[in-house]
Amino acid sequence: MLVDTIKDYLKSNRRLVIPSFGAFIVKESGEIIFSELLKRDDGVLRALLISQGLREIEAAARIDRFIFECRHALQQSGVCPVAEFGTFRRDSEGVITFDSTIPARVAIPLQDVAQVPAQNPIPQSQPRTQTNKQHKRPRKYRGGFVMWFAWTVIILSLAALGYGIYCMATAPKENIEAQMDAQRIPMIQVPEQQ
Repeated sequence: MLVDTIKDYLKSNRRLVIPSFGAFIVKESGEIIFSELLKRDDGVLRALLISQGLREIEAAARIDRFIFECRHALQQSGVCPVAEFGTFRRDSEGVITFDSTIPARVAIPLQDVAQVPAQNPIPQSQPRTQTNKQHKRPRKYRGGFVMWFAWTVIILSLAALGYGIYCMATAPKENIEAQMDAQRIPMIQVPEQQ
């Protein structure tokens, strides 16, 4: 189903990005090539699969499965045939190339392409709300245990200081002087030697 979707889309369009893998590009001669440089997901392939009746998660799973199978075959043997479409190959430098089995379509001159209205395969939908947990921003690092420990020490130090001030303010003066006298170390008198 995914390969048929790709083939049908490339019949009337010049480029289709396979997210995190690469892009199929149709040259002016009609030849289909593959480029690993264009990997950023533009949402077109997923939207095409959704328009065929798949749910968004199923569409993403099909794309991921296709990418996994291609990469696995390329890693194992360096060749990945794609049924009735072409063959991926990994060369000695690790670059992925694509040999199409589909004959080159008739080239469309560039001036005619500009006059053809662009087809938007992405179905119009309502704006998304961020209810999915995957789209939330990651929680910022707040220091963990070290910050918790530092704040605990600061709070306990302030509490001890406050308690000391409270005790000094509420204690009677005579009692403080008596305590200080009790803590004084008596001087030892050394007898003079003659």
